[in-house]
Amino acid sequence: MSIAHVFALLCLPVLLCAQGKPSLEAVRIDGEVKVDGILDEAVWQDVPVGTDFVVLRPNPGEPASQSTEVRVVYDNLGIYFGATLLDSKPDSIQAELTERDDLGNTDFFGIVVDPYRSGISGFTFIVTPANVQRDAKQLDGYEDGSWDAVWVSGATRTEEGWSAEVFLPYSALRFPSTPVQEWTINFSRTIQRENEQSFWSEIDPNVDGFLNQSGTLTGLRDIKAPLRLQATPFLAVYGQHGRDANEPTEVGAIVTGGMDVKLGLTDAFTLDMTLIPDFGQVRSDNQVLNLGPFEQRFDEQRAFFTEGTELFNKGGLFYSRRVGGLNYYQSRVREQLLEGEEVVDNPRRAPLYNATKVSGRTAKGTGIGFFNAVEQENFATIRGVEGKDREVKTNPLTNYNVLTVDQNLPNNSSVTLINTNVIREGKARDANVTGLLFDLHNRANAYAVRGEVKHSRQYEPGNDRSGHALQLGVARISGQWTWELGYGEESDTYDVNDLGLLFANNSRYWRGEIDYSQPKTFFNGFFLNGRTGLDLDYRRLFAPSRYTGVNVRGYARATTRHFWDLYLSSRNDVGDQYDFFEPRVQGRYWRVPGYNNLSAYVGTDGRKKLRVSLDVDYNRYAGRSKRREVSLGFDARYRFSNRFSMSAYLNQGGDRNDVGYVNQQDVVVDDVARTDVYFGTRDRNSVEAGLNGKYSFSANMTLNLRLRHYWSGVAYSRFHLLDADGLLADTDYTGSHDQDFDAFNVDVVYRWRFAPGSDLFVVYKGNISDLDERRSDNYFGSFSQLWGRDVPRSGSLSVKVVYWLDYASLFPG
Repeated sequence: MSIAHVFALLCLPVLLCAQGKPSLEAVRIDGEVKVDGILDEAVWQDVPVGTDFVVLRPNPGEPASQSTEVRVVYDNLGIYFGATLLDSKPDSIQAELTERDDLGNTDFFGIVVDPYRSGISGFTFIVTPANVQRDAKQLDGYEDGSWDAVWVSGATRTEEGWSAEVFLPYSALRFPSTPVQEWTINFSRTIQRENEQSFWSEIDPNVDGFLNQSGTLTGLRDIKAPLRLQATPFLAVYGQHGRDANEPTEVGAIVTGGMDVKLGLTDAFTLDMTLIPDFGQVRSDNQVLNLGPFEQRFDEQRAFFTEGTELFNKGGLFYSRRVGGLNYYQSRVREQLLEGEEVVDNPRRAPLYNATKVSGRTAKGTGIGFFNAVEQENFATIRGVEGKDREVKTNPLTNYNVLTVDQNLPNNSSVTLINTNVIREGKARDANVTGLLFDLHNRANAYAVRGEVKHSRQYEPGNDRSGHALQLGVARISGQWTWELGYGEESDTYDVNDLGLLFANNSRYWRGEIDYSQPKTFFNGFFLNGRTGLDLDYRRLFAPSRYTGVNVRGYARATTRHFWDLYLSSRNDVGDQYDFFEPRVQGRYWRVPGYNNLSAYVGTDGRKKLRVSLDVDYNRYAGRSKRREVSLGFDARYRFSNRFSMSAYLNQGGDRNDVGYVNQQDVVVDDVARTDVYFGTRDRNSVEAGLNGKYSFSANMTLNLRLRHYWSGVAYSRFHLLDADGLLADTDYTGSHDQDFDAFNVDVVYRWRFAPGSDLFVVYKGNISDLDERRSDNYFGSFSQLWGRDVPRSGSLSVKVVYWLDYASLFPG
């Protein structure tokens, strides 16, 4: 058998899957449709019907257990979808009432559209029997649930099941400006009690991609995008209280306002602006005690930086928390203190003047995104011995820019050029990073060649430097057996942290991965589906070329016929690993003993009122190391009704004889200067406990509670001197490095969507945090000390009204 025959056989399942995709015609109407979930209008009669849904899970390829019919009509304002979802057990339909974009335990009907027929990017709209809405953007197989559009839906329970109507105004979509339109489209249905998900156009789980397996919507003629001009002015009132340790409580109030604006520049491109932004409604960060050499990464909670940013996030060069983040010189203020001076005010974060996004994609598949934000100057206040204050600049006026050009290519391929740029006022550092990314698939969408080439440069008086990063991989991406081989490197001068997030540069790696997927039942039907894989990593420094480590990891996950989720993984760091980052001194390294890791997870059936899960992680280090690390995680959720549910979690970790960096000292021995690096052996204990509650008054009115307490205690037993060979030697060093850290947060959010796109928020946020350099206490003892007067705390109560104004709605002609 020739290589060509082998390749043809490998690609045959993919080629067969690409054929025979269904088509559905949309019909133009003149009559009105009341979007209430009842398909009783005459316009729904005598129009083509989409039916014969095919199961994706639990048994791919089988006909759906219940019948679904979908009809599509349109007029000059938008597209209407009518779905009749028959059910032989209408009393068993699941319909939990939740907040928008949070589906919960429910059946649902979904629409996925790709107006540009890219096979890569599109929009998802979902409605449940309780008329809860969810929308998202699709890009490269990933779903961005932070994207929000304004659309109308209605859902009604019937004696034969339920029905839904969805109206998508043209202002909520992006589509090419052509007289005749053909869109890629698919419809999905989930029957929660059966854990069944089916699609109108069959989705083969062994084929890479989702949108590329969809059907076609025809019949759209002479539709035009309206003037897309939307404004959301807001007004917010804050009452704040807080105090420093052993100080009286201070109370204040703030009134602020601003506006977000969306303007359709063309049929494809949209301008988004936030003027005088307000981010007071975002969830509190999950702070932890960080003893490592790298900063803690925080999730982005600000809507402006999560919605529609998929183009900017390509290549991992944009970490949006940099914008409006920590002040540039904030940590260096004390270096400028004169004798007798003290810092009386040193804001941690710099406010924004404004932020702007322009993004969209042309009919030829060219996506363009531009992001700009301007960050204000910030100053710390220093008070002298005579009571006079002076200001020290902690953050210069800063301009952030991101530019992305992303081109869709045939066969679900793409190539992307992205550039990030930071310009700071005066002599502060400027930075620029450029990346070229490509993902090329063969015609059968069975194999791919992927790569990234990036270049960074920083401009600072007397310290200009540049660096590069490279990744290259080849992969089989479709079929039950998939694999990937890859190489990557980052030079020792590569740095993207002015606007990105990079933990460790100066590295090379070679990696291989092989995976096997079983989407159908096996072991006599005990498992509904499963997946297993093995990967190998070999790593070196980039400069100088030094071995740093090798590891092997294997995993297996499966879902049982009782709909329990199981996961098991094991990782083995083979032999000593050479860590060049933990010592915090250029050129120094620490020889970390190899270790074995075993992780396991089990989660019960999420359809039940009570769902529990258990996560266990165990690390055992090799050689003479006595280090052992065990962590346990427990999570429980109880659904009291379709409106009210609560969940609680507890994560506990214990690391015995952990070893890590504690200090360094510059010394001179025999007229030779050197830096001594000290490590410590320590016991680390941590507990994180949380409680979450959700109550839905209606699909548009919800109340959410979030409580979180985190504690970590570190107690050192002895110290070591790191020698030139990366080993730990005896030392007479002594110091006080024990730590005890607590963080307690409460977030209560009431949200009422009183009109399309318009919300009223009432939010309470409280924070108490305490970091002590003392012998670590136990969890309960440390928690009780949080409520003393020597612990700083803060809180705020805010009321915010956001009102959505849409030109197309105000002037529908």
